[in-house]
Amino acid sequence: MFEETRIIFGDYNILFFALMFSIHYFLSTRTKVYWGAILPVLYTVYCGWIIVTNSITHYIGVTIFMLLGLFMLLAEWGTGRDTVKKKHENELKKMQSQDI
Repeated sequence: MFEETRIIFGDYNILFFALMFSIHYFLSTRTKVYWGAILPVLYTVYCGWIIVTNSITHYIGVTIFMLLGLFMLLAEWGTGRDTVKKKHENELKKMQSQDI
C-alpha cells in the first residue's frame, strides 16, 4: 500500500504532506469559507477515484487511511475557521474600545 506513494513522491513524502497541510491551513484562515474547502473536496474526489478504478487491494486499510486523512483536513479547516472568528472578534473589541 505504501509502495505506490513512495513511487509517486519518492523520499519527500513528509515534505509533501507538510506543504499540503500548511497550504490548507493558509486557505482555511481566509475570510471566505470556501477557500478552506478546496483540499477536502479534492481529497474526497481523489479517494473516490481510487475506489472506483479498483486500484487498491486492501479496502479496510485504505478506507481507514482515507477517513483519517479527511478527518485531519476537516479538523484543520475547523481550526482555521476558529482563528478567523477570534481575529474578527478582537478587531471588533478594538473598534469598540476606541469608540468609547
